[in-house]
Amino acid sequence: MSRPIAGARCPPITDHEAVLRRAAAWAAACGGEVLLADARMVFGRDHLESAALHAERAKAAGTMVARSVSMEALRYLSGKRQVADAIRLSGIRASTEAVALTSFGDAPLDELIASLGWQRDDAVLDANGKDLAALGVSKRERGTVGPKKAEDLALERVALVDVER
Repeated sequence: MSRPIAGARCPPITDHEAVLRRAAAWAAACGGEVLLADARMVFGRDHLESAALHAERAKAAGTMVARSVSMEALRYLSGKRQVADAIRLSGIRASTEAVALTSFGDAPLDELIASLGWQRDDAVLDANGKDLAALGVSKRERGTVGPKKAEDLALERVALVDVER
């Protein structure tokens, strides 16, 4: 899999709605959509890429729950069936300082990051130091895989969104 994915650091966001509007307008001008997610909820590049792929498949199949492919991807990323729950868990909010981005279309993410005054830092996508409990992964489930396979549990949560429909 290969799609435009980036991580970025920013000053604490104060008006997340304004940031989302700016990003959406920028993406629309490029002929696509962009997903901005709180990087604390991203457990590796594969996690974000899988969520985006599942969202695109749902769009192609006509089974999307959300109104946009970017919001559908947020549902998969968070492992939540409901859009509101996905936004609450994985959406950017006031105080967000690390953002995960992916585009649907040909939008160059580095340009968006620069236009928002942020610094690209793909390290924010790494799972290191993040707690899978935020995705609903129990200690018992966590104990079923070795430390190097913990990210696979996030991928499992993405896949379970379709199973739990």
